[in-house]
Amino acid sequence: MKFPYVILLGLLLLVDILTFTEIASLVRQPSDLQVAIGLGLLLVLVIANFFVIRLSINKLKP
Repeated sequence: MKFPYVILLGLLLLVDILTFTEIASLVRQPSDLQVAIGLGLLLVLVIANFFVIRLSINKLKP
């Protein structure tokens, strides 16, 4: 098993939790601009997760 990719997935989980907390606070703001920024960050987070998880799964296959 390739240990760096397992660590990468663990760090991704930590970053996801912290980023989602920030996104949730932005989406609850009364300003439309803050909500749009929060939704934009959510989209970036989803795209980044897709590519990092896809890379890690491909590298972890025997």
